[in-house]
Amino acid sequence: MKEYVTVATAPNRWDAVGRQMRELRLADGAVRAIGLFAPQIGASVNTVFAVLSAEDQARMDAAVEEIEALNDVVSVTRQALSPASERNLDLLEESGAMFTNRWFHVLSDKAESFEADTIPVWDEFEKDTKCHVVGMWHTAPENGVTRYLLIARYDDLEAWSASRFFNLPPEQAKPKWVESFARRRGYMTDTSVVATRCIGSSAT
Repeated sequence: MKEYVTVATAPNRWDAVGRQMRELRLADGAVRAIGLFAPQIGASVNTVFAVLSAEDQARMDAAVEEIEALNDVVSVTRQALSPASERNLDLLEESGAMFTNRWFHVLSDKAESFEADTIPVWDEFEKDTKCHVVGMWHTAPENGVTRYLLIARYDDLEAWSASRFFNLPPEQAKPKWVESFARRRGYMTDTSVVATRCIGSSAT
């Protein structure tokens, strides 16, 4: 099982909290933060985002309590996730690259169409851009909306901007992924993105 947690820190203490989380063996090693992220654009600097992986709810709960008890942690917000596609988790390592944490708010009755217009075109999308998809997960439906979390790695902000389908030159032939991504907008009520860098994972 997976959870996405947002760790709010005391002012200017995100780095210290991040270091503590990297050193922590969560639930005696039964839970791991497979990715820790420090925001660059789109969220407060006093934040650490994490994707937690556990075998059961009891160990997940224990791990979150350990995070809450760390020095300089103000609050922890949790979001349970189910995998849509875990494509390349090995990319989650300390890096100077840009990792986007993007949320898509999808009408639940369009969730199947959203996945069909997303996952099958990743190979082509990665070939045409400087992007590598880490994975995509979704929440349980709520009020007719299912939220999807997509984590992807880009060389830098310029590479991310160049990969936007609406930024392609008008004269350029449009590959299949452009059509698919444009069609997804009809399935969504909202979307947001935070640009981060990966600061590693927790201890094993």
